[in-house]
Amino acid sequence: MTSIQSSDHKTHARRLRDALAAEGLTISHAKALELVARQNGARDWNTLAARPVEKNEPAIGAPFSVGENVAGTFNGNPAQGRVIGLSETIKPDLWRVTVAFNPPVDVVTSKLFSSPRKRVEMVVGADGKSRRLTGTETGVMALQRA
Repeated sequence: MTSIQSSDHKTHARRLRDALAAEGLTISHAKALELVARQNGARDWNTLAARPVEKNEPAIGAPFSVGENVAGTFNGNPAQGRVIGLSETIKPDLWRVTVAFNPPVDVVTSKLFSSPRKRVEMVVGADGKSRRLTGTETGVMALQRA
């Protein structure tokens, strides 16, 4: 199963914007992109644009695809989940990934208490390791395709 490439989605957004303008409704191109994303089952334009052209193949440079199962560690604890959001950052080769963990992962490094989280958003490199926007590794999360 293949999906439409983002350039086709952009064309669709332009056509939608033109059609609405012909009916007297003016929307921005950004709003048209968001509407096209929703029509294609994505929560926003960044998520749609990050979708792979072919199923289970990440967008160029992205370590994962939306909907893909991942496994690895979070603060040294075993972690597994599903990627539910993916968007590019302003830095090349860095991606903002949202993972829904199942079971929840403990995000605390202290032995005195725990704080399990079902959903975490982090910046990762192409290797699936968490990074700061400066590109340096944080050592918090390391995930790979499951």
